[in-house]
Amino acid sequence: MQSTSLEKKRLHKKGFYKGSTLAIAAFSSAFYSRIVCSVTRLPSLLNHLHFAIVPFTTLAILTTARSKDSKQISIAWMLLCGLLILLGVMTASALINNAGIINIIFDFLILAEPFMLLMAIVCVPMSTESFQRFRNWTIYSAYANMALAFIQWPLLKFHKISAGGLDQTDGMAGVFFVSGAGNYVSTTVSIYFAIYYLMFARSAPLWLRVGTLCGAIFQLQLSDSKQVLFALLGGWALLIILTIKDFTKTLISISLIIIFSIFFYWCVQNIEAFAAFKNYLDKDGIFAPNGEAARIKLVAFNLIPTFYHSPLNWLLGLGPGHTAGRLGGWLLKENWAILGPLGATMHPASQAMLDAYYGSWLAMESTMFCPMFGWAGIWGDLGLAGLCAYLLLGVIVWRYVCVDNFCRFLLLSVACFGLIFTQMEEPGFMFYCANAIGLRWHENRNRVLTQQGMSH
Repeated sequence: MQSTSLEKKRLHKKGFYKGSTLAIAAFSSAFYSRIVCSVTRLPSLLNHLHFAIVPFTTLAILTTARSKDSKQISIAWMLLCGLLILLGVMTASALINNAGIINIIFDFLILAEPFMLLMAIVCVPMSTESFQRFRNWTIYSAYANMALAFIQWPLLKFHKISAGGLDQTDGMAGVFFVSGAGNYVSTTVSIYFAIYYLMFARSAPLWLRVGTLCGAIFQLQLSDSKQVLFALLGGWALLIILTIKDFTKTLISISLIIIFSIFFYWCVQNIEAFAAFKNYLDKDGIFAPNGEAARIKLVAFNLIPTFYHSPLNWLLGLGPGHTAGRLGGWLLKENWAILGPLGATMHPASQAMLDAYYGSWLAMESTMFCPMFGWAGIWGDLGLAGLCAYLLLGVIVWRYVCVDNFCRFLLLSVACFGLIFTQMEEPGFMFYCANAIGLRWHENRNRVLTQQGMSH
């Protein structure tokens, strides 16, 4: 009898090990793919390997994890239902717009993969050993990203390496080297991690936690990632608004934002290192109601409806991969030799959006004013129904997976990034967010289980 019990325990741990290892592999398939391709000269097709690995990982974990935790089971079912609703809307949109099946598959995976990975992470009933392995991998990956970014800066500055024509600021992309807007993505990952490490890695020395945060801020400054700062401040402000409970704490938070804004404005006006921010303020007229900033940023909402052929387009858009998203804007064109023969479709609206983008001096100067951004892409491709389906997934994560304000801040700042560029569709970035939220979910679950064990 004792031997049987030990065998069951051994197999149980083995199952934990497999599940957590699969989750790590799925995360790594997108997080490290760009740097691996850049260093080893492997085919760029490796960057898309996650499209196969993440669905396989999710399916494997959902079918093998024998969790008896009702919370894990209910979260899995809710996310699964949300994903099916998104897929249903996407299919309906494709049918009325004659989009290819391959468009449905890739557009769905681009939007759904982070939620699939998060679902897989939450569903893994991690043992202490497997949880520690998962946590360490998430931490080491963030440090690797930050270290690589600081190594790349001098190498690019002194022309020891090439980043496809990018200088040391835009090319300072950490593990996302080489990629468009990789410096923003890398910096955001560093700041997210630094905040997590400062708040929750209480066993680490205080000097290391503070030093990590200072390093992330220094990376933001060196990489000239202005958009990151705006999105983070936007996420912080939204968090205060949406989580108002204690008036005193809310007042303190608002006061801190005001003080920071005043200090930041002073830095912009008086310190040379902040000159890049001042350049925006000195451009006369671009921020006027009819200025170039508002015109080009909102062009999708004026241009895309001109291609509507039915009232249903307002509800279901112009079809997956047909407008202002990452798939329609870049991926289909870059991989047309492979996707075209498989039945992929392109739409004139996506080319019209690209023409507007490349025809604006302001949009070409900074992705802050790019008209092809996450929320515009979802709306253009899938209409109001698609927006609602995607937001439903966000609400499920907010309500049932986000265990604290750090997780909610991640979710809200990602939403702010969705107003700037296509970071909501960047797999490596979104996978790190999913990892961080899933990590906090397991940390909170372990804390609750420990407290329950102590009470008994």
